[in-house]
Amino acid sequence: MTGARKEVVAIAIFALTYLLISGRRLKVLPLNRPAAALLGTVLMVGCGVMTPEQAYRAVDYDTLVLLLGMSLISAYLFLGGFFDWTADWVLKRAKTPQRLLLYLIFASGLLSAMLVNDTICIMLTPLVVTVVVRGKLPLPPYLLALAMSANLGSVATLVGNPQNMIIGHLSKIPFLRFSASLLPAAAVGLAMEYAILSFGYRRVLGPAAIQAPASSARPPDHRHLLVTFSVLGLVFVGFLAGLNLAWTALAGAALVMVLAGRDTHEVPKLVDWHLLLFFA
Repeated sequence: MTGARKEVVAIAIFALTYLLISGRRLKVLPLNRPAAALLGTVLMVGCGVMTPEQAYRAVDYDTLVLLLGMSLISAYLFLGGFFDWTADWVLKRAKTPQRLLLYLIFASGLLSAMLVNDTICIMLTPLVVTVVVRGKLPLPPYLLALAMSANLGSVATLVGNPQNMIIGHLSKIPFLRFSASLLPAAAVGLAMEYAILSFGYRRVLGPAAIQAPASSARPPDHRHLLVTFSVLGLVFVGFLAGLNLAWTALAGAALVMVLAGRDTHEVPKLVDWHLLLFFA
């Protein structure tokens, strides 16, 4: 296959893959993102655009290892009841729909900067829906707030989203230098998000009080969370010290597995393996 023809075939496969990724919405072919990306990869190799060896080398394994490590640590926070506690804490102190919107944006933005935005969306969405329905509030502003603030907050660090992880590994920008440059942008973005959502939904976000839960549905395991947050602190110290991001995160995940005292069979079930396949 000539170079020009190979480029045409590659562009066609790339376009088809993107069409299939959006196909669930368009109802063209109900493949999810990882399946569509996997099909595109197979077509690239099958049509001679890439050899299997080139496909293997194209995968950024450092990004996948970093994403896996942070996902495992997030899973231990979930098992310890941290996300349930966070949702209850936000609701108890919000009092009004406007303040609930503000607190949700702040909490999901901050957590996404630390623990990967996809994970925060997966962990918090069921809790947010439960809280909003129980408080008899409209769903759209709060779900939009969660999705938007997870993306905006994740901008602030190299571990906030997989795209930043790729940038960090390829550019070798230090963790602290990256955050110093991007944290102001994330903060401004979150402030703009709150202003736009609170104005756009001002008619349904009135001053009425909202219903707060009497007690947490699942009380947090304090020892478990102490161990997990202590290890997470060590992981971020390693990030700031310039250690390899991927293996620092994976070492932290392994240390939590050793110290947490939980059955490790339940932990991998909480990792979003579809996300790892998609980014591979």
